[in-house]
Amino acid sequence: MNSVNLNGRLIKDPEIKTFENGSTLCTFFIANDVHFGTNKKTGFYKCHAWGHTGKIIADNAKTGAELFITGRLDQYRYEDDKGKQVYDVSVVVDRFDFGARVAKAEEGNPEEKAG
Repeated sequence: MNSVNLNGRLIKDPEIKTFENGSTLCTFFIANDVHFGTNKKTGFYKCHAWGHTGKIIADNAKTGAELFITGRLDQYRYEDDKGKQVYDVSVVVDRFDFGARVAKAEEGNPEEKAG
């Protein structure tokens, strides 16, 4: 089984990349707090969302926005500029939901809507 459920806030705006074949990849980082009694530990997680899912996140979520994500861990490796093998892990997002901040931002300013 390979399943990840996270809730956290974006530590910076998502980045979206479009490849030559037209597919899109949204990369973002989530900070998640875990509490142990009176202690707190914050983890930072790289997340990838492909296609339409990634586009929705990139268009609507900004730094500080809360996201609830479900996905899977993906480990990959590549060679850096110096020829060294680099191993990395990310969460590939299958489903997500926005937290309260994004929903509130979408409501907009009531005075602007009235005009």
